[in-house]
Amino acid sequence: MATPTTTTASSLIERYDGLFFDSFGVLVDGVDALPGAAELVSRMNGDDVNYFIVTNDASVSLESRVMTFAANGLDIPKERIINSGSLIAGYFSENDLQCAPTLVLGPQDVKDYTTAAGATLVNLGGDVEPDVVVLGHSGPHDWESTLEKLLTLFSRRFQEKHPVRLVLPNPDFIYPNGPGVFGFGAAAFVNLLEQAMKRLHGSHESLIAVKLGKPYSPIFTAAVERAGTNNVVMIGDQLETDITGANNAGIDSAVVTTGINRRSTPDEFEHVTDMLTPRYILASLV
Repeated sequence: MATPTTTTASSLIERYDGLFFDSFGVLVDGVDALPGAAELVSRMNGDDVNYFIVTNDASVSLESRVMTFAANGLDIPKERIINSGSLIAGYFSENDLQCAPTLVLGPQDVKDYTTAAGATLVNLGGDVEPDVVVLGHSGPHDWESTLEKLLTLFSRRFQEKHPVRLVLPNPDFIYPNGPGVFGFGAAAFVNLLEQAMKRLHGSHESLIAVKLGKPYSPIFTAAVERAGTNNVVMIGDQLETDITGANNAGIDSAVVTTGINRRSTPDEFEHVTDMLTPRYILASLV
């Protein structure tokens, strides 16, 4: 089994040509900036460090995220933010889905990402059925009735050999939503749909959601391309998304102890699989 080593932000800046930071649980706790975040961002800006925020959040525009960061004392321009919502356009283009009737479940900014991708938005239960469903956020929905309607739609369309594509920009199952407060991500509800469809129809690729964010490759490919180097490190708080995704992408990873992850010493990773184990433990941002 791999064993992580403890490190500092200064060491990572010196060792790597690019730094990727998750947002929630690393820089902010869902409400406020975490200790050391403002100082670190200010230092990296002043020293012209090649850093990027690589976040699964698809619920707000880049402009809104910049404003939220600024309100927390984090001066991060939108050019340094790579989020899963911004990957929707690439997916639609690569799969010739422009003008496809699309249902978006999520706030207005998720709908804006999707219309910018060329989709034609439709409503659940409207006159035109969706060929694509983008599940962009866990709220606000009446999830019991929404999931039942989606399950019925997906099952019928699968049997008609015209399955509906399910796109999940943000694969986070849970996320920090304030000090000691957590919420269910959209992935929790997609997981229910996938399990139900498997129970009804067995294992089929068309019944599995396309995932764009961490730990899946699209967001890491986009981040490495933006950074212009493979000598990068991913700093995150979730082993299942940040760390696993970086390991799968062949880049180094560092886990913080301020978000979902609760392991803070190397020995606590003794029985953790290599794929979930970071190269480093970053106990502090300063």
